[in-house]
Amino acid sequence: MTKYVLLILTVLCVFTGCTRDDICAEGSATTPLLIITFKDSANPADAKEVPNLTVKTSGLNGVAILSRTTTDSIAIPLNTNLDMASFIFKKDDGGSAPNDAMVAFTYQREDLYVNRACGFKTIFTNLTTQEEDPNTGNWIASIETLNPTVANETSAHLTIFH
Repeated sequence: MTKYVLLILTVLCVFTGCTRDDICAEGSATTPLLIITFKDSANPADAKEVPNLTVKTSGLNGVAILSRTTTDSIAIPLNTNLDMASFIFKKDDGGSAPNDAMVAFTYQREDLYVNRACGFKTIFTNLTTQEEDPNTGNWIASIETLNPTVANETSAHLTIFH
């Protein structure tokens, strides 16, 4: 009889000591990407695709975020460890007239706890942009900040006119 009691207690201890696996669910909140749209500088209401756009981080070991894609909008990650990020936007990459533009983003970071499985997400506030060397004849005419808080990916945060 005591064998059965010990067996039942052992089984109960094993099953009550287990917890469900903590997996971050597919729809859980994560650090949002910066949404950028591209528009025609002559007709600001019209979207305008950038041919063969390549976006990479600036610096010696630049990492390609986007490579040779023709598009009128992109989503890029901001740096969650620093209050700034710089990217090189190359229009017509691999074409007959490639043209580079470097854009620096400055912001403030705020880490928010999501849950035990997902950990933290970062939102970015007070987003400002600065085009490096804007008088060098690069392809960007101007940049407009639509939403200085990057807290979700539901709408564009910036528009680049070209």
